[in-house]
Amino acid sequence: MQDRSFKAAALASAALFSLAFTPMAESQDAPAAAQLEIMIDGLRTDRGRVWVGLYASQSDWDAQTETAQGWALIEDGVARVRLAGLPSGDVALQAFHDANGNNDFDTNFLGIPQERYGFSNNPRPKFRGANWEEAVIELAPGEVRDLTISLQGARG
Repeated sequence: MQDRSFKAAALASAALFSLAFTPMAESQDAPAAAQLEIMIDGLRTDRGRVWVGLYASQSDWDAQTETAQGWALIEDGVARVRLAGLPSGDVALQAFHDANGNNDFDTNFLGIPQERYGFSNNPRPKFRGANWEEAVIELAPGEVRDLTISLQGARG
């Protein structure tokens, strides 16, 4: 009797072990992730680095909650960032040149940017940042897209 329950427990353990290490097939219903190859130009110096943030909804944009982000070094006045594993649908991007290397978007005491910045679709609103409607783009499932963001604004 003990032998039989030991064999049953051993077989159950082996089955669970094999299930734990069997690769799961991707669901046919899950959309393939999108990817962006982003070129950032409009830089005035190769000093510092560039940050890019992607927002997957207007509420994320308003709350400044990034779905994906990346940093890139600058070479010959251009930075390149690849963001992969992105959701499909409406997204928007922001970028800035961290010229002084403090990992922050610097503004003066009046809130005026002290570093160059830009958005997807390259809108150029006066006296404010772009809003969601101006920056939103649509990504198709599995899409790989090249995108250019041209920085504007302050020195650096």
